[in-house]
Amino acid sequence: MQARGVRIQLAGMALILSLVGVAHAGDAQKGKMAYTSRCSFCHGATGKGDGVAGAVLKPPATNFTNPDFWKTATPETMKTVIENGKPGTGMVSFKASLNTGQIDDLIAYLQTFKPQQ
Repeated sequence: MQARGVRIQLAGMALILSLVGVAHAGDAQKGKMAYTSRCSFCHGATGKGDGVAGAVLKPPATNFTNPDFWKTATPETMKTVIENGKPGTGMVSFKASLNTGQIDDLIAYLQTFKPQQ
């Protein structure tokens, strides 16, 4: 009987964890549209930080194809930067112009730049 209770608890935890994962899931295709209209000017069409404005920024725009970026990047850290900007850089806040769903979609698209290992 006790083993059954443990299995039920584990199943409940798995359900909660899967729902948490869904909350961060976005639509990369929708995110591509947001990226093209709001991000590519600095980060470039292919995410290399080589957009028209990115070339003159100090520090330069983030290169999303750089494996070092992905060593510390998480959906949560990316969301914070997109919402609030990044002091000391050209990255501005998009909190007023993108809703949570759009930011999740954008993050899903940014993850397509992550190099395969």
